[in-house]
Amino acid sequence: MFLNRPIAEFRKAYRILCSLVLISISMPVASQVLRGNCGNPDPDISIAGCTKKIQSDTADFKSGREIQAAAAHLATDYDHRGVAYANKRLYDQAIADYNQAISLLPKTFPIAYFNRGNAYYEQGLDDQAIADYTKAISLEPTGADPDFLLADAYNYRGNAYERNGHYEAAIADFTMTISLKPSLESPYEHRGNRYSRKALYDLAIADFSKVISLNSRNVASYYNRALVYQHKGLYDDAITDLTKEISLAPTDTGAYDLRGLAYAHNGLYDQAIADYTREIALNAKDIALHPVFASRYASAYSHRAGAYEHKGVIDAAIADYRAALKLDPDMQSAKDALTRLGAVP
Repeated sequence: MFLNRPIAEFRKAYRILCSLVLISISMPVASQVLRGNCGNPDPDISIAGCTKKIQSDTADFKSGREIQAAAAHLATDYDHRGVAYANKRLYDQAIADYNQAISLLPKTFPIAYFNRGNAYYEQGLDDQAIADYTKAISLEPTGADPDFLLADAYNYRGNAYERNGHYEAAIADFTMTISLKPSLESPYEHRGNRYSRKALYDLAIADFSKVISLNSRNVASYYNRALVYQHKGLYDDAITDLTKEISLAPTDTGAYDLRGLAYAHNGLYDQAIADYTREIALNAKDIALHPVFASRYASAYSHRAGAYEHKGVIDAAIADYRAALKLDPDMQSAKDALTRLGAVP
């Protein structure tokens, strides 16, 4: 998310979605004419418009007249152009413009820090992103500024902390995000994943359940909650969630694989075999397109082989273990299974 920061008399009014989210501003008609196309939803139009405004507003700033207003106008021009560059994934140019905006208003422009933090995050520069999100929060710690979304700053910093391996800090930020904006799905998802990895399964289930209550079509949360249910040995609950997920995303191979494992744990080998067979069929399309990743798909054959072995269908089990080794010649579990069954790999 990249935010256009209006100067004091302006307020944001519309939102557009690209690969990043841009929150822009709605201005009175006279001001819109004055600002030209700087901040236009089309990034190319915005860049051209902001470049013209930067030229004219730089002259006003250098004249020394109404210096505060001139600085605010010029900082806003740079910030808007930075947003446009960021939405074109031109992050170095975006950061250069955010730097200019921040140099003009270093203590009163939290959104410029937030936007620069997002650009750093998109470049994988988590430490720099965290520093900018922290600065933005420090400039507007109460969220009183209606143009600065404090919850987003905590949420995005939590993402950066999570990716950087600072998991406790990430959980704290997601918790703060939830307190500020309890209707936002993503902090529950991320916090649930962190709780799951810490084996705090009940807390994880609560978070994934909250996501589902907010959005009953959130596919990832059905899968993640099912995974936690399996960790707790609640295979019936896992099957219910995975069945729902499959109804929403019928080509998700991971859901078939996980439901197959749940069926197998419940001794329902025919259902497990059916799921693995569906997974194998879906994987075959990906293998044809990306043969270099073929070894990643070996587990479906191995899992189906295990189900056949439990049913006593040994020839089918042997065939599947061999198919798994064809995709992943280093799969030791398949080699061991063939040895156990008295078969040659």
